[in-house]
Amino acid sequence: MSPLVLVDATADDIGVLERAIHAAWRWREAWDEDSFTRHRATCGADSYIDDFGRRAGDIGVIARDSGTGRAIGAAWCRFFTVVDHRAGFLAEDVPELVVAVEQEARGRGVGRALMEALLHRAREYGVDRVSLHVSRENDRARRLYEALGFSDSGCGDEQGAVLVRSTANVPR
Repeated sequence: MSPLVLVDATADDIGVLERAIHAAWRWREAWDEDSFTRHRATCGADSYIDDFGRRAGDIGVIARDSGTGRAIGAAWCRFFTVVDHRAGFLAEDVPELVVAVEQEARGRGVGRALMEALLHRAREYGVDRVSLHVSRENDRARRLYEALGFSDSGCGDEQGAVLVRSTANVPR
């Protein structure tokens, strides 16, 4: 793999985010293009990505292979409401973070680089805390999140934990 390039995610990156959210949901399984195609054809709206970059507070980072320009991972966060939220929701002023790295790029620091860049950008935008939902079985991801300063909020469910991290000690 060539060196990594991190770029801000924009509304034009919705295709990258669609692939990333599908990979995040299927973290136990190898990528399956047919499954992704079926998912896109049969599933409706997804509040993690719908109109990304057009809603106030959307922040995202895309990891690209510098040799090919191909997206190999993404991390983003967005705000939700008490009425309309996802599994990692803590409060309306705490955006929920999503991160995914393509299978062949895992274990090479891509996830850490994405998370660090996203936390930095969140801090720049005045975000005080971010949250995320992680499967209780996803030990590898939990270790990364804990190494980056995330801790259990106590708000999870039987499937997963909601972790939270302050951005206070993230460099501006």
